[in-house]
Amino acid sequence: MSKKVVRGFLRSDGKPNFSTAVFNKPGELEYLIHKPVHSSTSRSPIIKGIDIMITNGVRRLPITDSKNQLVGIVTATDIVDFLGGGDRHNIVKSKHKGRFFSAINEPLESIMTRDVIYAETCESFAGVLEKMIKGNKGTVPIVKKPMELVGIVTEMDVVRYLSGRSLNQKVSEFMTRNVVFASPDLSISSAAKLMVSNGFRRIPLKSGDAVVGIVTTMDIVRYIGGGSAFRKILLDEMNQVLSTPVREIMRTGVVSVDIALPLGEAAPLIRSSGVGAVLVRDCGEPAGILTERDLLTALVTS
Repeated sequence: MSKKVVRGFLRSDGKPNFSTAVFNKPGELEYLIHKPVHSSTSRSPIIKGIDIMITNGVRRLPITDSKNQLVGIVTATDIVDFLGGGDRHNIVKSKHKGRFFSAINEPLESIMTRDVIYAETCESFAGVLEKMIKGNKGTVPIVKKPMELVGIVTEMDVVRYLSGRSLNQKVSEFMTRNVVFASPDLSISSAAKLMVSNGFRRIPLKSGDAVVGIVTTMDIVRYIGGGSAFRKILLDEMNQVLSTPVREIMRTGVVSVDIALPLGEAAPLIRSSGVGAVLVRDCGEPAGILTERDLLTALVTS
C-alpha cells in the first residue's frame, strides 16, 4: 500500500519529496548546528528549565544525564502542559496536591519526552530534514557517539539557511487554513488546554471581527517564570495566575500578508515576526496562517 501524501511532500516510498538542490548539498549540517546548545540535566528542577528557556529565548531544551548524553527533550508546550494544559498537570494535582511551588521543583525528567528524534553528526542535511518533516518536529538534537549532545538544529535554522533560494509560489499554496481563533478574554488556563490538545504553538486572538493579537506557548512560559506571576506561585496563588486573561500577555501588532504574496516576500516577515508566523488575509479578511513549518516545507520541496 502506498504512503499517504501529506500536502505533497511525501513520495510513494515514504521519502520526503525534496528538491534535487537539497539532496545535492553535501556537508551543510555542520553549518546549521548550534554550538554550544542550551540544555539542562535530567535532575535539574523544572523551574531551572523555565529560567534557561526565558533567559536564552529558546523554546526547546535538550535534556542530558551527568555524562552529557542525550536522554530527553522539554519544549515550551511541555511546560504549558505541566502548568495545566494536559496530562503532565497530573504531577501537580496528584503528587503535590495542587501546590505549584512544590511541583516546579520536580526534576525535568518528570515532564521530558524520552523518545527523542535525534541525528548524528555524520548524517546528511537531507536526512535531518526528513526526520523533521516525517516526525513533525521543529527541533533535532545532534549527537556524536555514544549519544553525547553536541548541538541542535531547528526549523528556523533551516529556513534561514535556505532563505536565499527563489520562492515564487504563492502564500496560498502552503498556508494553514481553518485557523482557530480565540478571544483575548480567554484565561491562560483555557489557552493552555487549547494549545496542548490541538498541538498549537500559537493562537491568534480576535475581538469581534478584528484580530487584536496572538499568544504563544513561550508567552505563557515567560509570564509564569517572571515578575508578579512567579511571586504569586511562591504564595500558592497559581489559580489566580492561570485565570489571568491572555490579553495581559498577548502580542499585538500581528503581521499580516496577502494570500497572493510570493513566499519569497513572506519569508523575511515570518523570521522577523517574533512568533514564527504571519496571518494571511484574502481581500482583507483572515484566511489562514503561514508558519515557519509551512515555510520549511516550501523550501525543501521547491
